[in-house]
Amino acid sequence: MKKRTLYVFNFIIMFSIYGCNSSLGKWNVDELFAQQIEGSSKLLYKYNAWGGRDSNANGFVILDSTKEFKIDLSEELPFYYLSDIPKNFKISGITHDCYNSCGENYYKTNPIFKVMKTENMISNEINITTRIFQYRGYSEKDYSLERYVFEKFKETKDSLFFFNLNDVESENGIHLNELKLRKGEVYLQESDKRLINKIIINEVKLSSKNNNIEYIRTVHLTPKYQTKSSEFSKRGIFKPVKIKNIE
Repeated sequence: MKKRTLYVFNFIIMFSIYGCNSSLGKWNVDELFAQQIEGSSKLLYKYNAWGGRDSNANGFVILDSTKEFKIDLSEELPFYYLSDIPKNFKISGITHDCYNSCGENYYKTNPIFKVMKTENMISNEINITTRIFQYRGYSEKDYSLERYVFEKFKETKDSLFFFNLNDVESENGIHLNELKLRKGEVYLQESDKRLINKIIINEVKLSSKNNNIEYIRTVHLTPKYQTKSSEFSKRGIFKPVKIKNIE
């Protein structure tokens, strides 16, 4: 009887947090980006927000460009990273699940690097594919964080090329003549004058044979000279949206 009472109490608490359109009063949105989904009138948003009782909401969501952005956790897409450039017929991403490798079981299991499960769903008439990996395998796969200052860049349909880069992360200060990164999850951080302060790129490389993760890298790039946000296209690139408190 006590267990049942506790279950009902927990259910009420969870409903009060995530019910009612998944909102606790107003959300304080501290990060909001959007990119036009190619061949569509819809936008893909990436956001991070804080609400009542220190609740945090973050992730990706699709909305029509005619609609105002609002937070609804039930509409959040079920992945952590994009694995390709969003298109009007398909958006792909990756995430992880325990598969007995969370908490104290982490070192009791062997890392598995292959795809454990693939889930498909439809959000706003777009097919969503999510590839799920074992938590330990996901955590231990090659991951890198790199920071560079660059002099100039070139954009193609699927990639960004940066030239004459200096590494500001390592003590040795590695110099690169050129760095190629795939578009898809590219975030432009702007000043009030629409000048680029920083570019953050998450690049997920999946095997063309079996879709297993080859690597995940995050690259921070700072322009050496003034670079305008308008110099970048809309394809595969997130641009900042004015932040406000959202119901």
